[in-house]
Amino acid sequence: MPKAKKIPVEDYTDIGWADHRKKLRDLGPVDALVLHQAGFKRTNDGPEDYRKVKSHYVITRSGRILMYHPANQLLWSSNGFNKRSVAVEFIGNMPSTQGKWYKPEKFGSDQLEDAQIEAGRALAEHLMGDLFITHIFAHRQASASRGNCPGPDIWSTVGQWAVEELGLKDGGANYTIGDGKTIPDDWRTWYVY
Repeated sequence: MPKAKKIPVEDYTDIGWADHRKKLRDLGPVDALVLHQAGFKRTNDGPEDYRKVKSHYVITRSGRILMYHPANQLLWSSNGFNKRSVAVEFIGNMPSTQGKWYKPEKFGSDQLEDAQIEAGRALAEHLMGDLFITHIFAHRQASASRGNCPGPDIWSTVGQWAVEELGLKDGGANYTIGDGKTIPDDWRTWYVY
């Protein structure tokens, strides 16, 4: 099994937006990583730029892994997955399989960076050892309004890679919770990694 490149997790929990922290939680039920795309980017890509993002981790355009909230903090970031997961936002507004971006005139039209792919894989491996996660999910699986979250680029190169190379589970082809949507078949094969 190929190992992901080692990338350090930078701890910025001291500046993470405290209003996002709903309560302390027991880590026992936490077994999943949920992948998101932020839908925007900042000019500088530094720690201060993303401290208000509502996720435990942020992967910057340059491939830095920034932790803003400890795993024992419950955040409302992943809908029905909240209690069992930690969330990671990949910075950028990524396209759908139809080559369309969400409001590109306002949020830009980004492509996933190779450095972000490496960082996403490194984070998944890190969390398998640190939190003993066994699952990886797409945000859309828990929310009908998040149809392109995290999108085919992120899912195929990080989520599907983690399923196939690390053995993480995504619930299977038809798995959803609440009003979520399944992972599209073409997301699974969008890129060959």
